[in-house]
Amino acid sequence: MIKILIVDDNQNNRMLIRALVEDYCEDNDKMVLISEATNGLEASLLAEDDRFGLIFMDIMMPQMDGIEATQRIRSFDSKTMIVAVSAVDDGERQKQILSCGAEDYISKPINADIFSARLGNYFSLIESRSNPKPHFNPDAANVFSGDVFSRKVIFYIQNEDDLAQFWEYYLLDSDLGSEELSGCVRALYALGGIALKLGANMQMIIEESDKLYYMTMTEADKINSKILQLIMLKNPEVTEYKIENNKLSVRVSKPIKITPIAKPQIEVVEPTIVVQNEAPCTPYEYVAASQALQVYDFMEDEDFVDLQEYVGKLNTIMLIIGGGVEPHEVDEISIALQSIGRVASGYTDSYIIGQALFGLGMVIASHESEFLKQSSALGPLCAAVGRDVESWMTQTFTTGAPSVDYMNDTIVANAQMIESFLIMDDNASSDTGTDDIFDF
Repeated sequence: MIKILIVDDNQNNRMLIRALVEDYCEDNDKMVLISEATNGLEASLLAEDDRFGLIFMDIMMPQMDGIEATQRIRSFDSKTMIVAVSAVDDGERQKQILSCGAEDYISKPINADIFSARLGNYFSLIESRSNPKPHFNPDAANVFSGDVFSRKVIFYIQNEDDLAQFWEYYLLDSDLGSEELSGCVRALYALGGIALKLGANMQMIIEESDKLYYMTMTEADKINSKILQLIMLKNPEVTEYKIENNKLSVRVSKPIKITPIAKPQIEVVEPTIVVQNEAPCTPYEYVAASQALQVYDFMEDEDFVDLQEYVGKLNTIMLIIGGGVEPHEVDEISIALQSIGRVASGYTDSYIIGQALFGLGMVIASHESEFLKQSSALGPLCAAVGRDVESWMTQTFTTGAPSVDYMNDTIVANAQMIESFLIMDDNASSDTGTDDIFDF
């Protein structure tokens, strides 16, 4: 069982995170014990008395903010995973809390699907910490420099536990932290997870100079270039990376060492009692409270009726992928995606989503045998696309959305991910031995 602490002065925010965690655990047979705190002081007291596996830490709170609370918790607990929860435009405070020991951050308003995917990674990391499996392989070098570095750490990645050790070493066990380092580690961790699914046995080699880290992942050619570029774009902190001879290297400045503060002497106060049976707010309610929603009507009524029919068919079939799929069902998926794509592409406001879904339908149609072969691995991605498309349609045209393009990135990213699984063999012979930093 994993103990989780949710720290936020806003009750709705706490209830939302609790609801999302409980939904994930119910779907994935995970056992958790959830506690709540209303400010950083209360959180640090609870963390001192109990050992939490995961802490969701809001940044802006009265009495003690999340930055100070994170620093205090780290002064007596170096193992707890702390995930900052912050507003999208709060960049400076994100940097501060990562420097104080948070391992990751989630932006508000919280996207349920992104949160669920992150939570799966967090649980995998937490569970692997109880069963370390060290590996070592000395044969590696970065592609930026031919210099030989005497300081070198090498992780031989054969499973998720090995990958977790890489994450922990730089985002948990080390007293060094920065937004740039966090972004690099998160990007390489995501790429490593994809490479494992594709059957790669890779190495993460970290070489150190006085001022720089050179982080290198081998077997980079196993990952489709679209996926690699997408992940790098999702982590803008990664500013220097290069691929050569099937290796991807990232160059990042070493952060300044942080001196841990002494264990604080805090007056003990009675923790706030949280009523457990209060009805949690939904993601829609959270968004409505934090950002004005708007219903859009740019689509003609006839097209919208067709869109509803196609989306309903798509979502029904997408949910069964992974549990066995027949060739005729693959055809139905392809037709539904292309039909949705044609309707959506007819309007400027939905053109990007339309093109992404139409293109995915075409790729599935031309790679039917590969789709059938990969259906088990594609199950979660297909379910996500189905849910995302239905959510986009419902919120955009019925319940209200924060903006007309708020789902564009999510749907396009998941569509490209599925495409990359299917066309991997098509790109196997492409030139991956370039000497250039990606230009995009």
